[in-house]
Amino acid sequence: MKSQFLILLVAATVVGCGRPTSPGGAPADRFAILAPASASTDLATMFEPGGQSQWSQARSRLRGFQFYQQSLRPVCMNCGPNTVGRLLNAVPSGAFRYLQDHDIQIGVEAGSVKEHTCDGRENARVLIEDVQPIYATGAHLTFVAMDEPFTAGLPARGVSPFGRCNLSIDDTIVQVAAFMRSFRATYPDVRIGLIEPYPYFTIDELTTFIRALEDNEGVDVAFFRLDFDVRHRYNADTNTKVDLRRLRDFLAERRIEFEVIVTGYDGRTDAASVASAMALAYEVSGIIGRPHSVVFQDWSSDRLGLGSSAQNLPETQVGSLTWLLNNGLGVFR
Repeated sequence: MKSQFLILLVAATVVGCGRPTSPGGAPADRFAILAPASASTDLATMFEPGGQSQWSQARSRLRGFQFYQQSLRPVCMNCGPNTVGRLLNAVPSGAFRYLQDHDIQIGVEAGSVKEHTCDGRENARVLIEDVQPIYATGAHLTFVAMDEPFTAGLPARGVSPFGRCNLSIDDTIVQVAAFMRSFRATYPDVRIGLIEPYPYFTIDELTTFIRALEDNEGVDVAFFRLDFDVRHRYNADTNTKVDLRRLRDFLAERRIEFEVIVTGYDGRTDAASVASAMALAYEVSGIIGRPHSVVFQDWSSDRLGLGSSAQNLPETQVGSLTWLLNNGLGVFR
């Protein structure tokens, strides 16, 4: 396994020096993105021969499949059984090429500004290294979703267990733009979008971030992905219907794709997680209809607080992530 991985990395270095393969267009009739947890119990199993049949319906509905950045590394302390080596060996062509051969876009959620590294250029350098195994198999990356850089960059609001970069808005914008420019210098065709939470930030704040990136820094945001955290709604003076429609119209005017995360916030049981995820889907679809993409994202942390215990398979099992995708998609039709 180690020798195969080294060969793939050498090949990736060659690919990375030239013009990257241009990402393909999304199938017009698909709008779902699947984002399993990096430590989910069966991420690699999804691509192994015994696991492929367990999500055939969900797979046929996918626009994209998203990996978390740490899952692309040969060593990951928080990824459970999932490493890039196992993904590459799950099927003869590797998991990344398997997705491409099924016309499913490949995406990565990555940090552009994070509590541990507030330098956008440095984060871009690390991500360029991390995505090389994808290109080594002849596959290509279509999108990068920046994981809440303004949440990490700006001072925390209220009590937070996490450190922050404690940057100003202007400095955070500069670092996010630096990440985008640096990554695109190597992979110019990859679409880069922004994830941020609501109502942690107001709609005015979210639109300010996007305007500043595009108008002041000159970097285009390909998509905006809303992390609608219903747990905070009742602690903020918000009008959800008005806010989400304002955001939808703002993004449409700028030709920025609107994506919504569907996830469950009650992880105590699978049933509670699915119920909260479906409630979120019904509420969002009732306000804005169908966004450009719906991201079915793992909600789970281990019930003992030790990590993820999420299951992606089988799609027939209530509570699995692929079951949620199959049933949640119907809400947005």
